[in-house]
Amino acid sequence: MPNKPKSPPGIIIAGTHSSVGKSSLAIGLMHLLKRQGCKVQPFKVGPDYIDTGHHFRACGNPSYNLDTAMTTPKYTKALFNDAMYKKDFAVVEGVMGLFDGASPTTDKGSTAQIAKLLDLPIILVFDARSLARSAAALIKGFLSMDKKLRFMGVIANNVNSLKHERYLKEAIEHYTSAKLMACLPFKPELKIPSRHLGLIQGIERKNNTYEKWADQIEAHLDLRQLKKSVNLKKINATTENRNLRWKVSKAPKPFRVAIAKDKAFQFIYQDTLELIEHHGGKVVYFSPLKDKKLPDADWIYFPGGYPELHLKTLSKNSSILKDIKSWHKSKKLMVAECGGLMYLGKSIKDDKGKPYKMAGIYNYSTTIKQKKLTLSYRELKASKNIDLGKNLKGHEFHYSYFDGNPEKPLWSERKTAKSIRKGDGFRNLNCFAFYTHIYWGENQTWLKYLLKIVGQRKLLDKK
Repeated sequence: MPNKPKSPPGIIIAGTHSSVGKSSLAIGLMHLLKRQGCKVQPFKVGPDYIDTGHHFRACGNPSYNLDTAMTTPKYTKALFNDAMYKKDFAVVEGVMGLFDGASPTTDKGSTAQIAKLLDLPIILVFDARSLARSAAALIKGFLSMDKKLRFMGVIANNVNSLKHERYLKEAIEHYTSAKLMACLPFKPELKIPSRHLGLIQGIERKNNTYEKWADQIEAHLDLRQLKKSVNLKKINATTENRNLRWKVSKAPKPFRVAIAKDKAFQFIYQDTLELIEHHGGKVVYFSPLKDKKLPDADWIYFPGGYPELHLKTLSKNSSILKDIKSWHKSKKLMVAECGGLMYLGKSIKDDKGKPYKMAGIYNYSTTIKQKKLTLSYRELKASKNIDLGKNLKGHEFHYSYFDGNPEKPLWSERKTAKSIRKGDGFRNLNCFAFYTHIYWGENQTWLKYLLKIVGQRKLLDKK
């Protein structure tokens, strides 16, 4: 019997909390490894779209989300193994703090759970500003929280002097078993700007951002020792080309899906794109900001993004808005999520309360005049009018909100033991809109439901 191939080498870049520099360190390391000829496969723990965009810019390979709150551990592991085919090394960027996730008392959805599930060592990043001997207490707490975790070492970010570095190293290595692998000095020119949903998108950054961070990592981290620690030899450990996530019993019928993609609409999981292709779909892209017409396709998908930053341009593109209305009236399929939901409403009000006309498929309007954060995992149960057979899992993260909504939601979620329900998911003819970003990968029944509508529409066209 042949030996089972070992898991590909890789590391988890985790933080003690948010904003300690995980993203900058991760993208710098990705770009540095790529620069040295390594086939890097990036991953992001949690439902983040923005960091994955930076990962792609840093190493040239699409990044996958690993989220055990929206998918089962079995599916998450299958996704990881599928993505690692013909790759040398995995760099997994964590979410928030190492132990933060979907539960206050378990590791569900946390970076710690992913580290154990994939059996990957952890590099723990902390912000060293205003810390000296107390850094040892901080690190000691993280090391003792879960004995099943493997720590490769720790990295101190925002170190202000060689004296500060020596102090940190002596304290941490005296009081804990952790090795201080690197101290990164504070350099304001390396900071990646943020806005209300997180970092500025990768599509908006120049390539030298990633070069500078790679230089920073190369100057302060012993990369040769890191490679040696994980036995990185630039050989793909996964030798079998297979798909562990999905099975198709018969040859799928081909279809075309047009997906909105530009600076206003960017938020889509790589896993979703591959699910569509696996079921026979050909993906084509278009820009609601620039294009005057919808492309030739069987259905249209408006993912989330930042429409609120491009209201004037979106509203002025009356040609494509008119085309969207015609598409809708012909009962062709459209699906929209979060920013896409906003775009298909009557209008969006900016932060000053000024309304901009949108597609008008639905009778609601949205606004960001007074930002209200909505952040939560969702598991949506369909009403009797939707024959889906399975709940939809996903995630909400937005600062916009409805400014008048007469539409009736067709999905609901039981939020507490007191039976408080949250409604979401609206339908108008064959147009569906959600504030929730649906995780399509393990919700294959959702794609099959949509493809059934596409099939029915094609039959009508033939008559």
